[in-house]
Amino acid sequence: MRSERRRDLLRVLKEGQPTSQQDIVIALRRAGHEVTQATVSRDLREIGALKVRVNGGFVYRMPDDVPRSSVADLGAASLERTLAAFVMDVRPAGSLIVVNTAPGHAAAVARAIDQATPAGVVGTVAGDDTIFVATPDSIVAAQIAEAWLARLELSGGVMR
Repeated sequence: MRSERRRDLLRVLKEGQPTSQQDIVIALRRAGHEVTQATVSRDLREIGALKVRVNGGFVYRMPDDVPRSSVADLGAASLERTLAAFVMDVRPAGSLIVVNTAPGHAAAVARAIDQATPAGVVGTVAGDDTIFVATPDSIVAAQIAEAWLARLELSGGVMR
């Protein structure tokens, strides 16, 4: 039953444009599965689904179905697009920068940061929705965090 539900969930993500977990609940119920939002939330997390920005809104996708250009390409311009699309907050913490993303997007944002190799960034460590960006010292961390936060505020990407 669970494997059939997961198979149908993957089909919904691939063929549909689900913008909410409720959309997925409805689609799975139409396919004959009695599910709740909590079940869908757990399944999405366990299969590694992402919620990505598309045409000003968000839709659920599997990582392999997300165009590379919407997650991370080389270069500063792409880093800015990735930050604007997925980052919710940026703040310095000593020599680290703490970056909060939408759930499930930290790895993609960390990859974009690593590929863009911004000056002063030593490396990144990503969880599910939080990234620690290592810098040489607290001054550099504050400067980078301030610059990223300013870009996010200009793009409307910061959600506080």
